[in-house]
Amino acid sequence: MNRPEENLPAAAVGEKDSCTCDLRSLRRHFGFFGGLSALYALFYTFCIYRNGSGITYPFFAAGTFVYFGLCMKKSGVPWKKGSIFYAASILLLAVSVCLTDNLFIHALTRACILLLVIVLMLHQFLDDSRWDFTSFLTAIGQGILETIACLWDPVSDGNAWLKSREENGQRGRMRYVLLGLLLLVPLLTVVVLLLMSADPVFFELLTGFFTRIKGEDLIGMFFLTLGMFLASYCFTAMLDKGMIRVKGGEKGTREPAVAVTVTGVLTAVYLLFCGIQIYCLFLGKGTLPEGYTYSSYARQGFFQLLAVCLINLALVLICLRMFRESRALKGILTVLSVCTYVLAASSAWRMLLYIQEYRLTFLRFLVLWALAAIAVLLTGIVAGIHRPGFPLFGFCAAAVTVCCIFLAYVQPDYWIARYNVSSLQAQENAGEQVREPDLRYLASLSADAAPVLASGENYRIFAEYSAEMRLYYEEVEEKAEKMGPRSFNLSRFRAGRAVKTVSENTQNNGSIGKYTG
Repeated sequence: MNRPEENLPAAAVGEKDSCTCDLRSLRRHFGFFGGLSALYALFYTFCIYRNGSGITYPFFAAGTFVYFGLCMKKSGVPWKKGSIFYAASILLLAVSVCLTDNLFIHALTRACILLLVIVLMLHQFLDDSRWDFTSFLTAIGQGILETIACLWDPVSDGNAWLKSREENGQRGRMRYVLLGLLLLVPLLTVVVLLLMSADPVFFELLTGFFTRIKGEDLIGMFFLTLGMFLASYCFTAMLDKGMIRVKGGEKGTREPAVAVTVTGVLTAVYLLFCGIQIYCLFLGKGTLPEGYTYSSYARQGFFQLLAVCLINLALVLICLRMFRESRALKGILTVLSVCTYVLAASSAWRMLLYIQEYRLTFLRFLVLWALAAIAVLLTGIVAGIHRPGFPLFGFCAAAVTVCCIFLAYVQPDYWIARYNVSSLQAQENAGEQVREPDLRYLASLSADAAPVLASGENYRIFAEYSAEMRLYYEEVEEKAEKMGPRSFNLSRFRAGRAVKTVSENTQNNGSIGKYTG
């Protein structure tokens, strides 16, 4: 299948590079690509199986670059300068996985890495210089679907490769290789048995290894390896065949009067709402409904406002893509974006007041993070409204990636514990009783919070008055002890060491102190 010209690498259309991409190199070089994909799948299984947050994750990311780098070299696809940011971001995110114990951040980081790898390879294999935001989203969706459509390619490519070798008289060599493997099995068995009987250390090593592996683990490793082999090979085959057909960014041709009408009415409503926010919430003036105080009024509706902000982002992008240029539409979209800034600020303000009353949780931290990310995205969208050639997708991809990197490295659970413990101290100093749900929530945090929760003063108080916190300390220490060289996680290591040290010191002196944030 031939690749459309607009989706060929720059080298193939004679723009920047002189090398030519081999359109079906996978089929003609199945021995190389199939073997490389199998090795990559085995390496993935070694790094990731039952080990989604260990120190092997950065090595898996580096192995991914080696895999795709060798595939591109064999296909004649050069590295592009614009790929440096994506590659660096993937490595930074991969390193962060073994630095935190938060499961949600692990999931978000892995999803971000997957999307960045897809975007990176699309950028490498295709000419995306004329793509707009919608083109990139379409290409990502097509890439995932076409990869699934290529699931039979390893079989068909392998069969075609064997037939071509038979026609060239090379099949006999494969028979000798298979014969050698058959002869190796009994010989290797005899040699290993002799060595096991000769050295008890070697015997213990092998028997211990095989007794630790369960049948369910073998099945799980087999399917994980098979799945990664199919995913990596089929994704490369999809790129190799040029199955993604996305046109360059085309300006909208629809009549803008429709968009002006819809966005104009919405903007008028938003202006009224923003005026109320500024007057009543930010300035603290105006008359509130009966039964409302300013604090209760401020703490209501932040999730609704967050949803409205996301709707406005989508609305502006749709208008930019579908309708032709119009000064009136640009003006209205600009005002709409400014209103979205105010809505985001209002939601953040309400959330901060809510946190002051009910303390900080991971979800509330995540809302503030999302609002900050929306504010950054709005900046790019406003630039895209007034500059038609602005690389909006590149800006948004970079902004979201940087925000995800920040979230991955900042360790929210640590700051949540620090803020909440300080609040508990202030509450106790004021003569108020500490509520059990507050301690229960602290016990639900990840090992990232242990440097605060396991400090000398806090440990003795929490361990004495809360069964959930005692269980938290036990689990943190147990996780740290169970770590091996492959599953080492810095956050769990630090948490386990902190709990062990403070528990020993507390047993020795038995002193009780005050909370420390």
